[in-house]
Amino acid sequence: MLDRMNLLFRFQAIAEAGSVRRAAERLNITQPALSRSLGQLEKHYGQPLLERHARGVRPTGFGQRLLSTISRLARDWELAEIELASGGRLADGLLRINAGPLWSAVVLPRVLTQLHEIFPNLVVEIGNRSGAVVNSDLMEGRIDVSFGGMHAGDMLSSQLEVREFTHVHDRVMARSGHPIHQCGPVDYTALHDYPWIIYAIDPVYEAETLHALVERTGTPPQVRVRSGSLLAALRLLQEGNYLCMLPNAAVTGMQGEAIIPTPLDMGRRSGPSGAIFRRAIANYAPMQELLRLCAAHFDLASHQHQHAFHPAK
Repeated sequence: MLDRMNLLFRFQAIAEAGSVRRAAERLNITQPALSRSLGQLEKHYGQPLLERHARGVRPTGFGQRLLSTISRLARDWELAEIELASGGRLADGLLRINAGPLWSAVVLPRVLTQLHEIFPNLVVEIGNRSGAVVNSDLMEGRIDVSFGGMHAGDMLSSQLEVREFTHVHDRVMARSGHPIHQCGPVDYTALHDYPWIIYAIDPVYEAETLHALVERTGTPPQVRVRSGSLLAALRLLQEGNYLCMLPNAAVTGMQGEAIIPTPLDMGRRSGPSGAIFRRAIANYAPMQELLRLCAAHFDLASHQHQHAFHPAK
């Protein structure tokens, strides 16, 4: 097994370098020895792993699939070594996270602070990628967990696990002291009495927000701010009589004046939000604790929300 892994990592080095010669220099072994390693792998799998081109070599179709597997095995190997080396002590290591705007701006700052109280030596990397590439990165170990909205296509592989933490529903948001909270649920004309912030995370989201408003009122809103930053939009909502269409989960746990949904329901999209991760990493202690803290965050947010609308008498 160890010999096979060594051969696989040598093949990976060739593919990354684009030539046997350059890979041999990086690995500090002879070129003939590296070529023999490649030959052993090709004999084992019964097909070529590399093909030549003008500037060197590149993986065949099967070679590319094998590289994906090697990347995943390398990450699983790293996690297994961390677990064995820790000997029951607090885990060091690295956790790679992909996060959507809601998670990176609102949820993770609070949750990761708590996580580092338990695992102070843990290094966390946070990125923001979207689309089909996320599932590929998860499968190949380039990221460990992705937080954000979940769709039907997210469970295409049995190697991935989904954990839902909340259900996101887009609502018109305003600070708790905003006059618009005195309006009725169909008093849509009030939407034109106040300046708007458009959360311009992407052109589609912006267009859908404007379309929903025009559909309800017949005219576009008074847009005074376009912000690609969720945090900036939230702070503006707290400071003034602005309105903004946002996911309800975006305002959970905010410090300062509460931002709450207005009575005006625009019938906007909704869907689950949570974590997608490889089953192989589910037993990694920092990963287990991260998921637990996320669940606790939304449990607390739900309790606070219910208390805000149903105060004790």
